[in-house]
Amino acid sequence: MSKEILIIRLSSIGDVIHCTPVASSLKAAWPDCKITWMVGGVSADLLQGNPNIDEIMIWSREKFENYLRNYKFKEAWRMWCDLKNQLKGRQFDAVLDIHGLFLTGMIARQANTARRIGMKGAKELNSFFMTETGEARGRHITDKYLAVLPCLGIETANHTMSLAVPEQARKFARTLLQQYTVTPQEKVIVLILGTTWITKNWPIAFFIKAATLLGKDFRIVLCGGKAEIPLGKEVETKAGVPVINTIGQTTLLEMAGIIEQASVVVSGDTGPLHMAGALKVPTVGMFGPTDSATYAPQGEQHEVLSSTSCFSCHKRRCPKTNGACMESIAPEAVVQKVHEILKR
Repeated sequence: MSKEILIIRLSSIGDVIHCTPVASSLKAAWPDCKITWMVGGVSADLLQGNPNIDEIMIWSREKFENYLRNYKFKEAWRMWCDLKNQLKGRQFDAVLDIHGLFLTGMIARQANTARRIGMKGAKELNSFFMTETGEARGRHITDKYLAVLPCLGIETANHTMSLAVPEQARKFARTLLQQYTVTPQEKVIVLILGTTWITKNWPIAFFIKAATLLGKDFRIVLCGGKAEIPLGKEVETKAGVPVINTIGQTTLLEMAGIIEQASVVVSGDTGPLHMAGALKVPTVGMFGPTDSATYAPQGEQHEVLSSTSCFSCHKRRCPKTNGACMESIAPEAVVQKVHEILKR
């Protein structure tokens, strides 16, 4: 009889992608197992078309927590009941909590299973909900997530992240570049201007300088969400070179289609950087408050520039109040890394 496994990783974009090696490693060990993945609505598209995932179960942590914050307890309770109904009557051989929160521990408890496996050192008393926890055997974030597998007797792990880009998104990206007369011979550099943490943001003046320098030799494309629209307009008007600005105009998978067409992606530590890593597109990553050894895409095609002023405080707000770590990474150094990648 094939095994049924429930993976719980609700968000965020980068972490969901970092978690995909768990699914591929499970399928490699147990080809006939059925993998159900519980994920939030924002990140669900990243799992569509993944051959290692048999079922996607959508439940929005953000929406649930927003209801609680705004004292909308009836709405939160309805969401919780909907979750329980989705799990009702299902039997899992194991539940893998690869989010590691109090909330996801509670979710794991709702599933009908004898084994709830989590990560050693998880936050918010998550381990109290688990029957077993696994300890990471390496420093990278994928090692932390893959730590649940030895508890199942799976010792061989595949660290390769995966992201399936549908043909519709590929066609969107090709059409977009054709509209801007980008020829197949021209190299495209994608710039990701924002992140979800203020402290991980590279100064917009530095992006403008980098775009100015890179625009002499390459076609520049800006990608990102609606929150970065003002940043995109600033780069577009001040860089002094042609810029293709798609910020706020694409779905997540359409952005993936554009990234797939890039020669290099330049970004701070945020979801699209890891999307590029999963798509095997070379990257230049700028790291300040987070540790590049833990979070940067792995492989020789990726370059990293880390802060020279301070290192990996992992704080969402700068304790020095000036964001010095990201300001220590010069635009010229980023441009040099792009050229080094393209020479290889």
